[in-house]
Amino acid sequence: MSPIYVGNRAISGSLSSDPVGVSTSAGSIYYSTTEDKLRFYDGTEWSNVGSAPFAGDSATHWWKNEDITRSTWTATTGGVNFTEQNGTLTYTASDSRFNNLKSIGNTATNQTYMTADTGSNGSFWNASNAFSFIAVIEKASQSGGTGYGDGCFIQQWNGQADGSWSLDLTGDHTWGGSYGESFGYIAPPGSYPQKGILMVRIGNGGSNGAIEWWPASGSSWSIRGTCSGWPSSISSTYDALNIFNFTNSTSSSHRFSGAYAEVAYFQNIRINDSVRDAWKSYLLEKFAF
Repeated sequence: MSPIYVGNRAISGSLSSDPVGVSTSAGSIYYSTTEDKLRFYDGTEWSNVGSAPFAGDSATHWWKNEDITRSTWTATTGGVNFTEQNGTLTYTASDSRFNNLKSIGNTATNQTYMTADTGSNGSFWNASNAFSFIAVIEKASQSGGTGYGDGCFIQQWNGQADGSWSLDLTGDHTWGGSYGESFGYIAPPGSYPQKGILMVRIGNGGSNGAIEWWPASGSSWSIRGTCSGWPSSISSTYDALNIFNFTNSTSSSHRFSGAYAEVAYFQNIRINDSVRDAWKSYLLEKFAF
């Protein structure tokens, strides 16, 4: 049944998922047969009536799905955009892997990456401090063999690969291994592709670190790996965050092969279980995992 329009508001009947392909303005509503709840549109996203739209719970930097383009991913929170470097990423406006929402991806053997760069050392991370990040991803394959994790999320140092540190579903890596790893290589939880919510949280001084994973259609978090300190002799200040690969990478074996749908970073914060699970609930609903 077609929606009824009152002004610019679309009033739909019972649907199993958020309306697609109809004009929606703030105040549009429908009844979700999947959740048995009335849902409304706030001009940006759908939420259940009686619940406030998710506001980013503690994230200091947040790149929402709605703001993805092929070359720039505009920050919702934090004011530093991701921008594409060294090539062409794959932009999908309606990706069936992510509930027909946007994605940005790369599976080619090249050195393409996105960076959120302030140009000021220490602006994203000082190695004595805590941090956390959450990303909705699909990892298509392992690029780096079985020696280390790929470049899913990178603490980027001084515009160069050397001294930078990547974290991934399959562990972590410092360029050339010269600074060691905190988690080392972690075998994937099954065959590729692997889709879900990846979370890393580490306390001050590298304490109480964990890589955690909520797979699509899963029912709980799994602890992929733990750590108690930073990589050895790692530099103290970092000026950028990267996704897909290291800045000025000279090797395709460190790239992240796959796609992203949403990313959040928590500067100087090791998030607790309550914050982790608030994000999990928001992302599971949004991406229909």
